[in-house]
Amino acid sequence: METIAAISTPAGAGAIAIVRMSGNKALRIAEGMFNCGKLKKFSDAVPNMMYYGTLTVGDYKDKCFAVYFKAPLTYTGEDIVEFQCHGGARLAREVLSACLDRGARLADKGEFTKRAFLNGKLALSDAEAVIDMINAESGAQLKASYRMMTGKLSDEIKGFSDRLLDAAAALEASMDYPEEMEDESVEDASVAVERAIKEVKALLATARTGGYIRNGVDVAIAGRANVGKSSLLNALCGRERAIVTDIAGTTRDSLEERIEKDGVMINLIDTAGIRNTDDKVEKLGVERSFAAVEQADAVLFVTPAGEPVSEEDERIKDRIPKDAVVFEVRSKSDLHPEERKEGVLYISSKTGEGIEELKEKIVSLVKDGTVDASGNIIVEERHKEALGRALASLLSAKKAIDEGLPTECVALDVRQAYAALGEITGETADEAVVDAVFSKFCVGK
Repeated sequence: METIAAISTPAGAGAIAIVRMSGNKALRIAEGMFNCGKLKKFSDAVPNMMYYGTLTVGDYKDKCFAVYFKAPLTYTGEDIVEFQCHGGARLAREVLSACLDRGARLADKGEFTKRAFLNGKLALSDAEAVIDMINAESGAQLKASYRMMTGKLSDEIKGFSDRLLDAAAALEASMDYPEEMEDESVEDASVAVERAIKEVKALLATARTGGYIRNGVDVAIAGRANVGKSSLLNALCGRERAIVTDIAGTTRDSLEERIEKDGVMINLIDTAGIRNTDDKVEKLGVERSFAAVEQADAVLFVTPAGEPVSEEDERIKDRIPKDAVVFEVRSKSDLHPEERKEGVLYISSKTGEGIEELKEKIVSLVKDGTVDASGNIIVEERHKEALGRALASLLSAKKAIDEGLPTECVALDVRQAYAALGEITGETADEAVVDAVFSKFCVGK
C-alpha cells in the first residue's frame, strides 16, 4: 500500500505544525530529511520516542521533533512518522512537499483513519466517533463520542450479530439434514431472534436522546407580543442578545442563540410576537414564528404572570403541534409573587427566578431517566436506520417461526438482520458506505 502524507494540524500559523506519514516507506523517507545527534540515521530510532534534531526540506531547515511509530502497534496499523515543526503555514507546506517528493503521496480525506479501519484497528462505528469527537460542541456529545470511539457500541452490536450469524448458519445446515437438525436449529434461532429483538429495540430507544446529544435541543420561545420572550432569551443566555423595549413587535424575526447546560447544547429560538398585524414585515416574522414552533423539539409558551390566559394565547397554543413538548412559562413573576400554579414555571428575567430551573427542565428531555447514560447511545442517523432495518427483519423472522414457515424463510430474515447490523460495525458495509463515512473527515486524520 502506498505511503501517504498530510499536514495534520489546522491551516494557518501556530506554535506547532504536525506533518504525518503512514506506510512502509515512511521511515526511509524520514531518514533522508531528519538528522539527530543521538542517531547515525533516523531508521535507528527507538519506536515511540521523540527525537530533537534538524529537518532539511529543500532550501529550508528547521529545528523540530520527530517520532517513529512501528507497525502494527500504531493508529493505522502501518509504520508512521510524525514531524512536529514550528507552526508556520509555509514551513508545514515545505515539509509536506519534501515528503511527497521522496515518494509519499498526499492523503485523501480521512485516509489515516480509513487505513485503521481496513487494517482492523477500528470498527466503522469507532471511526465515525473520531470525527464526532473532532466536531463535538457539547460535553454530552464529547462523552458519547468517546464511548463509541473506544469500541463499546461496536462490541455490543457484534455480540448479538455474531449470535444471529451462528443461528443463520445452523438453519442453513439443517436444510441438508432436516430430520436430525431442523427442529433444534429453529428452536435455537427463535431464542436468538427474541433476544436480538429486545437488544435492538433497547438501542433504538436511545436514538431520540442521541439526536439531542448530537444536534442539541431546539427550543422555541413563543407567545404573543410583549410578554417578555426576548427578556427570557437574554436571561437564559446571560447577556443582552435581543433588543428589549415596551413597544409591541420589537422582535420581527427569529433570533437564535446556543447555550450549554450540564453538557447539553440548547439551541434557543426567540420568535417574533404572534399577533394580528397589517405590517408586512411583522407578518413575515409571525409566519416564521409558527414555522419555528412546528420544527422545535420543545416550546416555551410564555404568558405574563398576573394576567389571565387570553383568547389570543389559546389560539397560539392551538397552533403548537400536539406531540410537541411544551413548557408553560409565566414571565415577570417578581411582579406577582402571590401567583403560583402547579405545573407552571414562574420566571423573572429581572431577578433570575426560575431561570436555572427552566434550563434543567429542558436538559431533562435528554436526561429523562429512561436512557442509561453510562450505556451506549445511538447518535448517528446511519446507525438508527440500520437498526431499524435489522429490527424489521428480526420481526419478520419471528413471524416466520411462529407461523411455521419453511426454514429457508427464517434463515433469509436472520441473514438480512445480520447484514444490517454489520453495516454499523463495517463487517458487511459495501465500499460506497465506507467511502461516505470517510468523506466527512478532514485531510490529515
